[in-house]
Amino acid sequence: MKKKYQQFQELCCLCPCFLELKCLVGVVFLDAMTSQKAKTVLTLNAEAVDSLKDGINFKKSPEDGKCYIIYKNSDGLRACKNQCKHQGGVFIKDIEDLDGRTVKCTKHNWKLNVSSMKYVNPPDSFLQDELEVEILEDGGLQLVELSPVDPWLADPREPQELQEGEVKVTYLTHACMELQLGQKRFMFDPWLKGPAFARGWWLLHEPPADSMDRLCAADLIYISHMHSDHLSYPTLRDLAERRPDVPIYVGDTSRPVFWYLEQSKVKLTNINVVPFGVWQNIDEHLRFMILMDGVHPEMDTCIIVEYKGHMILNTVDCTRPNGGRLPEKVDLMMSDFAGGASGFPMTFCGGKYSDSWKADFIKNERKKLLNYKATLVRSLQPKIYCPFAGYFVEAHPSDRYIKETNHKNSAEDLNALINKFAPEIKTWTPKPGAVLDLGLALKDPNNR
Repeated sequence: MKKKYQQFQELCCLCPCFLELKCLVGVVFLDAMTSQKAKTVLTLNAEAVDSLKDGINFKKSPEDGKCYIIYKNSDGLRACKNQCKHQGGVFIKDIEDLDGRTVKCTKHNWKLNVSSMKYVNPPDSFLQDELEVEILEDGGLQLVELSPVDPWLADPREPQELQEGEVKVTYLTHACMELQLGQKRFMFDPWLKGPAFARGWWLLHEPPADSMDRLCAADLIYISHMHSDHLSYPTLRDLAERRPDVPIYVGDTSRPVFWYLEQSKVKLTNINVVPFGVWQNIDEHLRFMILMDGVHPEMDTCIIVEYKGHMILNTVDCTRPNGGRLPEKVDLMMSDFAGGASGFPMTFCGGKYSDSWKADFIKNERKKLLNYKATLVRSLQPKIYCPFAGYFVEAHPSDRYIKETNHKNSAEDLNALINKFAPEIKTWTPKPGAVLDLGLALKDPNNR
């Protein structure tokens, strides 16, 4: 399958007319000439990483001489270019900074707090564009730059007033949402039947009885990544029998979403692989853009859908969507919330992996995820936030131990935390079949 993807991409490069063709497995690669790129700008070996001190570290690339700043603390590493956003000056250590978090520009004395990537002099001016820090298996690291960092700003559109019923978001189950956008219906990650991860996960919520009919009637489908709670071959097999030519869109990940399509024998004929960071125009009002994950760019993606200038952001399972740079004040934001650890460490035993150790590990991981999601939502300030993509259960009898011990966050807990620290953000905790009328909700947040 991978070979076919590569061969098709090579043909597209040699002859643009191939972009209009369907290959044998029904996959089309759309033009990627203006796509968002990920470039490694600095690599440090394990010894250099170990030598990083707490606080601010200045580093220079031996390849091109460009300079970077790496900030280290107990939470990990953050990095950026050593270049002021004001007029491109170089930062140096700020001798007035007693906490070791601030650098000063040599041109106009602008100051950047590298721990937060916010400029503190002048205050509330800019955010520094952050580089993604990728830790390598050998203990080294790479700094990766996305270009452009905010591709959704291309061709901006002013929001138009939405009428009642014009934009509806219907929750079906787990990560499956149906968006009615004018006359178009857009479906996300349809897992409607059968288990995922062999028999490890099962749907917590029974989807509405007409869910498969809705899926077959969709104008377009987005599948975020290849994990089987998002790419459900049992669901797609039923879809292919009824409507094999439904348009399906996936990101151009290095590990293709439909890696196992040929082996699955599922006959879908209209799979479109789209470049990252490029608006895909569906009609005069509707467009969408797929973005890569900063931590797992080889397989994970998220999506921005825009209708009449109103943005819906779905970060799905991304660990650090788009390297942490996302649009602010979108109309609706959706993300996962549950956490849990069905594999590690629940299936490990012996040594340190006692029940008490695993319970503490899971508790800490859940807490970290809950705080991260709440902090992310608070920083982006969406008008409405909806937690989803976490409604699964280990239902098979052989997984009873995991089900009883693998505790997860609840959507209610996350929304309560957001309501506590950002009460201006309205939250929605959906149940199967629940509908959010975006036009009504934006006019009256209590009318959802």
